[in-house]
Formats: sequence, structure tokens, C-alpha cells
Amino acid sequence: MLSIMGQSAAIAHLQRVIASGRMASTWIFSGPPGVGKHRAAIALAKTCLCESPRRVRNQQTDGLRNPALEPDFDMILACDQCESCRAIAHGAHPDLHLIYRNLIRYHDRSGKSKGTTLSIDVIRGEITGDDSEEHRVEPKLYKRSQRGRGKWFIIDEADLMEPPAQNALLKALEEPPPQSFLVMITTSPSELLATIRSRSQWVSFRSLPPAVLIPQLVQRGLTQSQAKLLARLSDGSLGRAVRWLSVQEPGRSAEDDRAPTRPPMALGIGSKHQESTEKQPAIFECIERISLAMDNLATGRAGAMVLVDAVRAYAEQYARMALQEDPLCSKDRAARDGTAILLGFVAAWLDDRLRYAIGSPIEAPLPSTQQALPPGAMVRCLDLCQTAQHQVDMNAHVGLLLAATATELEAEIRRCRS
Repeated sequence: MLSIMGQSAAIAHLQRVIASGRMASTWIFSGPPGVGKHRAAIALAKTCLCESPRRVRNQQTDGLRNPALEPDFDMILACDQCESCRAIAHGAHPDLHLIYRNLIRYHDRSGKSKGTTLSIDVIRGEITGDDSEEHRVEPKLYKRSQRGRGKWFIIDEADLMEPPAQNALLKALEEPPPQSFLVMITTSPSELLATIRSRSQWVSFRSLPPAVLIPQLVQRGLTQSQAKLLARLSDGSLGRAVRWLSVQEPGRSAEDDRAPTRPPMALGIGSKHQESTEKQPAIFECIERISLAMDNLATGRAGAMVLVDAVRAYAEQYARMALQEDPLCSKDRAARDGTAILLGFVAAWLDDRLRYAIGSPIEAPLPSTQQALPPGAMVRCLDLCQTAQHQVDMNAHVGLLLAATATELEAEIRRCRS
């Protein structure tokens, strides 16, 4: 639990609850994606299921001291040695149930679901059961704990639960069986029913500060400048940054990775610290292409479609990566996610121009040949990007949306330069 960095307040709250012996039956872990919510939920369950939990004085934890707890606070941690801890480490503990939307593959009788939401079939199959005559399923929630230390259910992306799924879960939460614990992990707690929220103990997780995130990225082979830029663009989410690093270069196949790599582009992120033949992570190729497209847009060297093509290239590659990881996932949803990411990079380029204009440049700007642009125009352009990101999530036609947004950005930027 102490290895979850950047979340001292959340871990301190959990430690106080464990020490009190008054464990709530229902929890909501809320906060940005990729900041440790899932790891914290596993660590909480592991500590409570541990057969020989150890007590460690906060001031004696060898550099992992929690600053949100008193130095003499006795923390309770999993031993990591007992049979229960080993079973959790191998994903085989009979009393720890991980629920995620892709489990629909085991519960969808039609075999057509893409798992874009958390279906009631998953909630019934993994937690509450189904007492209908057609599809009777025994509820796991009411089964006896196999190892006698309680049962834990961790729902990832709980905000994606469909209304029927939330209602089915709510009935179970009204009278939870003893020694049964539920943790809902969410980035959008407002999507949960008010009645579910009111019955839950909340733990808030924050974005990881650069001081935590940058060293983690440097350990993964990035230069300091690359790590700073990725920490900024990922909004303090290590999980998001690591996922971006796993995307191959647009248009590059796995077989191409054996071929010599091309040198960094003219804007080269961190190129001062790299040999020209060294391969840089593909995400930085994408960042450079977006920056170059925006530079060309601002100077009139190219039109809106250059930006559209740059966004599409990454979105398609992002979707291919998602399909490689899960052949049954929704390619359209993955492409939309990739599009939203790139629109975020466009917004960061615009934000850089705004910050230069008001005399407050950020430490990790996107690579660009441009400096300040008029603040009013940049604010209007940022609004265009934010609206486009929202519409991507609302299932707008991506091609038409990108073309319209890029055209409006081009017109706004050139209007302010004329």
C-alpha cells in the first residue's frame, strides 16, 4: 500500500479506517484515470484478507513514510508472504473478485457485445446473481467466504454501469451481507446513482504531481524533457502516459520495429540528448506531427486537412493497438479515444501560444516554431477544441467533426494574424 506514490492523503484515510476496525461495506474510489485507484483497492483488500498482517511504525518505513500520518502511527500492512497474499499476487484468491466491463464476453449470450458499458449481465453474473427462471445465476455476494476473512468485489470503471446494472447493485447495497465489501472505481462519480453515492464511503485520489510522475517516466527510458512533456500532457496520470508509450508509430507495423528507425523530425523532442538514429517513442512522433501541423496552419504553409490527417493517423493506430490487445473491443470507440487524445495535444499547443502571450510560458511546451498569438483568439480556439472533445464522446461523426473543427481553427488563427 505504501508503494502507491502521490496519494498520501488517500492511503492515510484507508490506514485510519483499517486501524479503527470499522470497515465500511461499500466504497467509492474517485479521481483521474491512471493515478493508483485500482492498485489502492487491491492493496486494501489484500491487507484485510492477509492471514498475518504486520504493524509498522510510520517513521520506520525506510523512505516510504506517509506524510499525512503521524510519525508514531502504527500502519497495518499485508505481509506479502502468507498463502492469501500469494494468491492475490497471482490473481487467484477465491474471495477477491475483480469486475470489469470486458467480462461481458463471459455473460453475453448473443456474443455480440463490444463491452463499451458495464452491463447488468456482468453485475448479475459476478455479484448479485439472477433469480429469473430463464437464466438463474447464484449470487456470489451472498456466498460464504472461502477463507473466512470476508469477500471483496472491486468494480473498475463503475461509472460505465448501465442504469439497470446500477439498480441491481443498489438492491444488494441496501442490505449487504456481513463481511462483504464492494469498491467502485470511477473517474466520474456523478454518473453513479445518488442513492449509491450516499451509501458509500468516499476516497478521493488526485493527479500525480510532476515530482512523482517524471522519475517514473525517466525509469521507462525517457529523457528528462520527454518525461516533463508527457507528464504535462497526461494531466498527472501515469497509467495514461504508459499506455501512450505502448502505441507504435503511425503506419508502422510490429515487423517494422526490426528495421532501422528514421531520425527525429525537425522539431525533435529531446533530440539534443539522442543520437539521430535512436528510436524515440511513437507518441513523440505524434506530438511533433500535431505541432508541425499547427505551425503550418498558423503560418499559412498548409491548410486544415493537414491537421485532420495528423489526428486521423494516430487515432487509427491507437485503435489498431486496442484491437491487438482485445480483438473483440470496439474499434470505433478506440478511434474516438485516440481522436480525443490528439485534440488534447492541439489544445496544449494553443495553450502554449496563450501562455507566451500573457508572459507566463509553461516549463514543458510542445515543440514549435511559434511563440505568442493573440490571447482572445487562443481562448476561442481552446473553446473549439473542448467542444470537439465533448462531441467525440457524444458519438458525433468523427470525420466531419475533425474537418469542421480544423477549418474553424484555421480561420480563427489566420484572422488574428492578418
